[in-house]
Amino acid sequence: MKKYIPLIAGLAFVAGLTAVIEYLSMRNTGGHFCYPLDDTFIHMAVSKNLAQYGNWGITASCFVSTSSSPLFTLLLAFFFKLFGTSILMPLVISSLGTLLIVWTINTELNRFSTLSTSGKTLCMLFTLLCGAVVPMTLLGMEHTLQIAFTLFFVHSVASLPKDTKTAFPWQTCAWAALMTATRYENLFFIAAAFALLIWKGSVRQAILIACAGAAPLILFGIYSVMHGGSMLPNSVLIKGNQNLNYFLNGGTSLLQATHSISGIVVIAMIAAYARLRQNRFDRDFRILFMFIIAALLHAVFASFGWFYRYEAYLIVLGSLHLSKLGLQWWNANGIAGIRRQWVPVLLVSAVMYSLPVRGLNAFRNSMRAIYNIYEQQYQMGLFFREYYKGATIAANDIGAISYFADLNTIDMWGLGNNEIAKARKSGYWNNEFIQKIVSDHHTRAVVMYDSWFDKDLAKPWVKVATWTMPYNYICGDIYVTFYGTSITEAETLKSKLQTFESRLPKDVKVNYY
Repeated sequence: MKKYIPLIAGLAFVAGLTAVIEYLSMRNTGGHFCYPLDDTFIHMAVSKNLAQYGNWGITASCFVSTSSSPLFTLLLAFFFKLFGTSILMPLVISSLGTLLIVWTINTELNRFSTLSTSGKTLCMLFTLLCGAVVPMTLLGMEHTLQIAFTLFFVHSVASLPKDTKTAFPWQTCAWAALMTATRYENLFFIAAAFALLIWKGSVRQAILIACAGAAPLILFGIYSVMHGGSMLPNSVLIKGNQNLNYFLNGGTSLLQATHSISGIVVIAMIAAYARLRQNRFDRDFRILFMFIIAALLHAVFASFGWFYRYEAYLIVLGSLHLSKLGLQWWNANGIAGIRRQWVPVLLVSAVMYSLPVRGLNAFRNSMRAIYNIYEQQYQMGLFFREYYKGATIAANDIGAISYFADLNTIDMWGLGNNEIAKARKSGYWNNEFIQKIVSDHHTRAVVMYDSWFDKDLAKPWVKVATWTMPYNYICGDIYVTFYGTSITEAETLKSKLQTFESRLPKDVKVNYY
């Protein structure tokens, strides 16, 4: 029974805090359930269209690859098809991902640590806190599945027997495929595992695992190209990190680019180097090796932040294994060890302190983000569902309005529009291009953040109103502006906004022009 105590503690920690945050958030939203990011609604819009119309896109008829998680989109569409379209379904799937995270952490600690039950429980809770797993659950997105599959994959690679020249690593290949299909960033772990296995002389296994990891993304890329998209999703094309350019120009250092994971990367490097000097190429070394390589690749080619999520898979893996090693060191050395090595202990504490603080802040920020999205994007979705269902609307935040209102959405930012995504990557994304797209599609209204675009973009349109929030944590701006594309449409839009105004949250301020 003792071996399940960390599992039970981890599940209680996540379930309890998730329930508390949701309860407090729904008190703020008048009992309405909402997510802390508009991106969740993008997934929902695509999955709903896939389930109902067989089309992969934010509209019912036009293919657009907006998500960097093909697997989550397919899984959500399957759940919509099976159980019906529900706003709660993404939370159900992300909760299943969290269950897998807690399960694999518990399995790892029971099989490969010398910790006591209390030590394992402490390691479990510390990892869940540092990795902001509760906020990742509340997101209702692919990140909990990404974390779980990353842990399964890395642990599987680290457990491959020494003589792997003839064995087929089918289980590791399966985790590789699931991992990369969940998030494109996990290709960094495929590269790290490839390097490790080549170093070990397991060339055949390295190639098999690399092929398994690349296969889902190549297949989806081919599917996308066949339907008028690109090999990479629009989100990857647009949001890709430009750090490589800064490195090549000497504008930043690699450690600078690691942002929130810099502390665990440095400590992992020190721990790996200590084992390297001792010729201890054990399981812990193999895990640290893969973590360091993947983390540095992420720093060069991917992004950080935007509600804790992009680096969460790295923080969970790093926090788990470094805290395990730290607690094992404590068991072996105790207070006497701290007295002997108080300088290294103090430095490690100073480097690591930010992660648990970050995790604690994530609880409060989850509630702030949920209310922000409810005040702005959620209300926009309800408004357009009420008065513009099925119409053509241009916007830069496309999730909630596309999911609720079944619009023919023109995404001026490019995530949900292939023409605009191509224009952004090719350098001709400008006022004239966007205005032409809006005009050619007979758009009735535009809703956007003025601060995101050139000040002259809206000149051909008629400014009607703004909605302003009292404070903003997660949205692109504190206010969103509504435009009519003609005088007639502006008059109609103003009338409908005035009718809807009484349904807005009381602290949303409306100005008409």
